Amino acid sequence: MTPLQAPIIEHIVNRIATLLTDVKRALQTPLVVAYSGGVDSTVLLQAVIAYRDQFECPIHAVYVHHGLSENADDWARHCELQCRLEDVEFHQYRVAVDTSSRKSLEAEARKVRYNALLEVCTQIGGVLLLGQHAEDQLETVLLQLKRGAGPQGLAGMGEVQFRGETLVMRPMLALEKAAIVAFAEEEMLQWVEDESNQQNSFDRNFLRNEIIPHLLERWPQLTKTVGRSAELCAEQSALVSESAQQYFKECKRTDLRLDGEKLAALSIPWQAMVIRAWFKAQGQLAPSKAQAHQVLAMLGAKHDATPEVNFKWGRVIRFDHDLYWVVNDTCEIPERLELALGQYIPLPWLRGQVRVTITEEKNNDTVSLQTNARNLRVKPKGANVSKLLKEWFKVWRVPRWKRDGVPTVFLNETPVAIIIDDKVVYLQPQVERIHVAFKPV
Repeated sequence: MTPLQAPIIEHIVNRIATLLTDVKRALQTPLVVAYSGGVDSTVLLQAVIAYRDQFECPIHAVYVHHGLSENADDWARHCELQCRLEDVEFHQYRVAVDTSSRKSLEAEARKVRYNALLEVCTQIGGVLLLGQHAEDQLETVLLQLKRGAGPQGLAGMGEVQFRGETLVMRPMLALEKAAIVAFAEEEMLQWVEDESNQQNSFDRNFLRNEIIPHLLERWPQLTKTVGRSAELCAEQSALVSESAQQYFKECKRTDLRLDGEKLAALSIPWQAMVIRAWFKAQGQLAPSKAQAHQVLAMLGAKHDATPEVNFKWGRVIRFDHDLYWVVNDTCEIPERLELALGQYIPLPWLRGQVRVTITEEKNNDTVSLQTNARNLRVKPKGANVSKLLKEWFKVWRVPRWKRDGVPTVFLNETPVAIIIDDKVVYLQPQVERIHVAFKPV
């Protein structure tokens, strides 16, 4: 039996073709193998070579050099040599891993490794292939169980997932480690052994070396049964996420604001799912159970209270019944800004641009913008009385954290308009020859 005819190779080739077809990708799509030189990625590379011979697609192998082992240079040379022998385009990425005491070395190494792999995929428009197998799935589920994960975490690793715009596939996820090693030995493949795999200070290694062998000795079918449970959790999680997305859409006033009354009308579990969907939509990690509980507890605060929950990226604040997403300030708010007529001027703290135009312009016309003018007395168009701007903020229900940045537009030192969120409010007496436009970006 040649390697191309081996059941393991045939299985991997078929899974790649099936998964690409399922997601409506061409069978000739470029394939990128995460190639560490270990036995798993070595067998995966052999299967991808067989796939290339059958479907004539470009293939690439990426070795990520973490610099954590004194043997890393030798492993890189081994991987490059194997790729040359098989006419596979080889990429080596050197990355820096944060080894500070406050960081998980496992997590940091995995993060920079994925970033390098995804960068290659983005450059060539390729699909990332990972060599994770059935025992890896078992490890993942056990780790998620240790962390107290719900169905989404217990779904483990998907055979097909997206990381951003990049498709990630694990075509070996149903294969047993013993079968992979047996094939590699039978075909006399060359691979490297990472000595760090024996360091039981890493959680995965502890499970792999100390726990899982005993579990499989007692229950030989455990990888299959846990894999089946993970698939069921993935199905249930997908259904829950689909419903949560619908509730999220119904509760969303804007990208940065949730309708508190609609959210409070849901059951508490669905409220938590909506909050997690909100975090995902903002590109942030889902809050912990305790954090989600803190956010939801704000819904019951007194009407005039503005409680908040702090995160690394900013805050979630309850104001006037609703929940607001408030990111940390990254730019200064100018107290005064001179405006060039007819041009869009960026206002980064408002995530927008303003343009002022004047008809019948006079030689001495000047236009400026001022912030933090809350003690300015103004009379908005259509109002019957004039009040201090800080009083109008209360009438207009402007959140307190936005008030300092609200701009007032002046023509020749006379206030003529105020920008509230995305709206322009003109002031009386209105100057008919001035027009203020605000454009979110």
